[in-house]
Amino acid sequence: MSSISIIRSQVESRLPGALSSYMSPEPEMIATGIQSLDRTIGGIPRSGLTQICAPVGVSTGRTTLLLSVMQKVTSREEFCALVDASDCFDPASAEAAGVDMSRLLWVRCQGGKAMRSIEQAFKAADIVVQNGGFGLIAIDLGNIEERLVRKIPLSTWFRFARVVEKMPAALVFLLSHPAAQSCSALTLHCTVKESRWQGWEKVSHANFLSGLECEFEIGRSRMRKPVQSVPHRFTATSVWA
Repeated sequence: MSSISIIRSQVESRLPGALSSYMSPEPEMIATGIQSLDRTIGGIPRSGLTQICAPVGVSTGRTTLLLSVMQKVTSREEFCALVDASDCFDPASAEAAGVDMSRLLWVRCQGGKAMRSIEQAFKAADIVVQNGGFGLIAIDLGNIEERLVRKIPLSTWFRFARVVEKMPAALVFLLSHPAAQSCSALTLHCTVKESRWQGWEKVSHANFLSGLECEFEIGRSRMRKPVQSVPHRFTATSVWA
């Protein structure tokens, strides 16, 4: 018997299972309502931090995806919390998407300056996360410029990721770019492929967005099946994207 085998048998005799590989259980998932995403990754993971990323000022379907997840959560009679850093959430669009507004906590940040709004958003998110009781906690930093988001220290993302690991909630950040890095359980990149408008072409404000064909690319996932860089398309029919 080799020396390695002898050492292994001695360790296992004193500490059973010490050298066995540990497989963490698959997280429970929340369906997004987007069939292509749900088929591939199962949805948004609970007990994990998810990033949904898209450039500032571009309609990509990011908000439509969030509203769809909210609808799924509230339809199960769970509560959602939305920390709105830029005060841009539209309740009418959420209600039209089927979100049960009686089960939504909307925290509006009105700090004026962008960095002040970020500070308010994280303070509010910390309170919501620590108190618990939500199936979904979303922090919308989607209208905050990338250069400001980059100033958020990695320790902040790490702390939120560690806290939510012990909770049955999904923690979702809407961002201009992926900032949480390895702290995220799932990262989605959103891009628009085609937008459809209807109305009177001669008057710009008489047009409204009637649909979007978007693509969601998996930038990072801790799921056991490799699903990185897989595009998914769907058509959204919402004036808010």
